[in-house]
Amino acid sequence: MSRFKKALSNRWGAYTVAAIAGVVAYMTLLNLPHVLKWLSRAAQIVAPIIIGVIIAYLIDLVVVFFENKVFKKISKPRLRYVLSVVVSIILVLLAIGLFFWFVLPEILKSITDFISNAQNYKSIIEDSLAQLDEFAAEYNITLNATSWTSNIYRQTNRIIADFTQNLTRAMDTVLSVWNILLNVFIGIILAVYFLAGKKRLFRGIERFRHALLTDEQFEKHTDFLRRSNAIFSKYISFTILEAIGVGIVNAIFMLIAGLPNVVLISVIVGVTNILPTFGPIAGCFMGAFVLLLEDPMYAVIFVIFTCILQTIDGYVVKPHLFGDSMGLPSFVSLISIIIGGKLFGPIGILISIPFTAVMAILYHESLIPWLEKRKKEREKAEAAEKIRSVGLYEEEGSKSGSTSGAKKSEKKTEKKAAASDAESEADAPAES
Repeated sequence: MSRFKKALSNRWGAYTVAAIAGVVAYMTLLNLPHVLKWLSRAAQIVAPIIIGVIIAYLIDLVVVFFENKVFKKISKPRLRYVLSVVVSIILVLLAIGLFFWFVLPEILKSITDFISNAQNYKSIIEDSLAQLDEFAAEYNITLNATSWTSNIYRQTNRIIADFTQNLTRAMDTVLSVWNILLNVFIGIILAVYFLAGKKRLFRGIERFRHALLTDEQFEKHTDFLRRSNAIFSKYISFTILEAIGVGIVNAIFMLIAGLPNVVLISVIVGVTNILPTFGPIAGCFMGAFVLLLEDPMYAVIFVIFTCILQTIDGYVVKPHLFGDSMGLPSFVSLISIIIGGKLFGPIGILISIPFTAVMAILYHESLIPWLEKRKKEREKAEAAEKIRSVGLYEEEGSKSGSTSGAKKSEKKTEKKAAASDAESEADAPAES
């Protein structure tokens, strides 16, 4: 590293590095389709590993809880960690089994009922639009809302026709879903191995960082990693707990109110609640649409309850859970969510806020001090240059002063010599 910095400090070394970087960038842009294809292929290869790391990180949140809270009285660290890992994996597998055993069949049943009642939904839509026309006619407003149904049916039939005519695309979608499920299954297996070898893996990484960094850099790097992990773990764990809580409360209310499709809509509300800002809005619209086809009054009740629930969640639950741990202004969070969603989809929306919080730490504690240090060094160098310039000016002035003094003394000497010569010449005739 020091050799690299020394080479960069040399002007020709910096020019060489810049030229190589320019050539690499030019060749990358020149062969961009091949590069993107290669990156896509590489992403497919490492996808199970990435999924395994993500699953291991999520399960590790449960492991840390059991290790520090439930089994903290066990004196042997190794035994405490092994028990925490085993219990956490059992709980996760149990949760997955319960989902596939109870929740998924209810979701599929709701979807099947939704499709089988399509004809009833058609008549409900027509009746609702007719009532809307009658209501508008009372105020001398012409909507012709009933004519909208023909456009809706035409677009729906076109979509169905396109889907049936493109069976290849449908098969690709099925294969894509199958590949995702396969990657998740492999990722779960890898996650178990990652958790089993976590301590050894971390020791190896720590030794590598010790060899690469100085003691001061190592301490700063460790502190940054610890704080980043605290931000991500707290945000993700509390977000998941909050989403589960919102889904359960929504299901309880729908059961009490006698609303249909309880499991399907509650799962939609819970899952979309994981995504900040825009997720609850999307969940509200999707749930209201499903209920609107059953009975418009159901949709009204659901929307009113969702607004109340999200208000309580936003102003009471979230401040209590998260506090000021993110430390981000509202507009910064919103911008990060938009950019993360545009770049990486739902995953980008989910991790945008903690990622931006980590970047804020780097900005305030690394970039700003580095820029201030550079500014002070630049000002110090400018002051030293100014002092050196003043010193050179004074030195030149003293030299010029000494030169002029020497010339003046030479002139005085010459005048004295001339005067003495004149006196000697005047004395010579007198003596003669």
